[in-house]
Amino acid sequence: MATAKAQRTCGFDAIQEQISQHQNYDNYLLNKNLSYKKFKQSKADTVIRIPVVVHVIHRLSSENISTSQINSQLAVLNKDFRKLNADTTNAVSWSKADVKFEFILATKDPNGNPSNGITRTATTVDNICNTNQYFSLVPAWNRDRYLNIWVCDVGNNLLGFAWPPNAPNVSPQEDGVVIGSNYFGTTGTAKAPWNLGRTTTHEIGHFFDLLHPWGSDLSPSCNTDDLVSDTPNQNAPEYDCGSRFSCNSADQMSNFLQYVDDACMGNFTLGQKTRMRTALYTQRDSLQFGALFEITSVSELSSTFNPLIFPNPSNGTFQVKLPENTNLNQVEIEVIDLTGKLVKCETKKGFNGLVIDFNSAPSGVYFVSVKNGEFSSTKKLVRH
Repeated sequence: MATAKAQRTCGFDAIQEQISQHQNYDNYLLNKNLSYKKFKQSKADTVIRIPVVVHVIHRLSSENISTSQINSQLAVLNKDFRKLNADTTNAVSWSKADVKFEFILATKDPNGNPSNGITRTATTVDNICNTNQYFSLVPAWNRDRYLNIWVCDVGNNLLGFAWPPNAPNVSPQEDGVVIGSNYFGTTGTAKAPWNLGRTTTHEIGHFFDLLHPWGSDLSPSCNTDDLVSDTPNQNAPEYDCGSRFSCNSADQMSNFLQYVDDACMGNFTLGQKTRMRTALYTQRDSLQFGALFEITSVSELSSTFNPLIFPNPSNGTFQVKLPENTNLNQVEIEVIDLTGKLVKCETKKGFNGLVIDFNSAPSGVYFVSVKNGEFSSTKKLVRH
């Protein structure tokens, strides 16, 4: 007797249904759509490095996956999101996007202490990640600076799930991505046909607001859509590899947001890239700066030292207004780009503080570090 084929399962549609029942759902949708509509995509197609912390929660010894298995998953992400995966050839006739997201294991914890970006926690609870106990046991590190991934027993035949940006029913402690330990990475406990790391690629797509190609409706049809123009409408999930037609067009079976096996996937589209980057810039804005704290010694904002930076956005010159009685001769100001490099600038004394000229720098996003002896403050600055 033939054995039924195992099918990919993802908890995202159930999450969308849950969110849609929330009392603030209409405002959530309205605010998100307005921010997307107002946002103008940056001309600078820069690579964004995102710090990751992997929280391994284990009941069985097999669930306490190895560091090499974790590293294998990071390697997959950095190929899939940079269009460096060899199986991009699965996407024969479709747009194939280099999303320009790169993922690095965090080197510092939220307190600034050295870290390998991995936490390990034992539990006696079965299926812990299918309950709200996973984030009670291991709360997310600061979601504004880290992409939190919990690897654990998800249960309920789920491979994983992720929360979309700013979901109204999600706390900062649980916001992130959850993956079953058998579907994470390419070595160790990873089980075929989901042993190529694509479950995490898929769920991080949801984390940055991608929907399945058949849309977010739990009753999909040709009238439900994923809000991305270059992914053809699809009337239902599909689990088998190969070609399939629905809604008067060929379905994009190689897309990372499909339900096919890992080996059949191969691409994000240009439209999906735009949606993910827009979600980052407008809904998960602070994540794009998380890597700065991984590669510099800049400390976070001190509540006792809060200089004002204006105008922001700047046309290449800005002012720093300092607290009263600040000795300007003791103030050190640095402008830092998103790679952590110092930007050449000129500092002059002004009427209310200091005037900084960095006109030679290109348009983009920068950090301004203001140091005054033992105190320091770091603020984001946009340069037109």
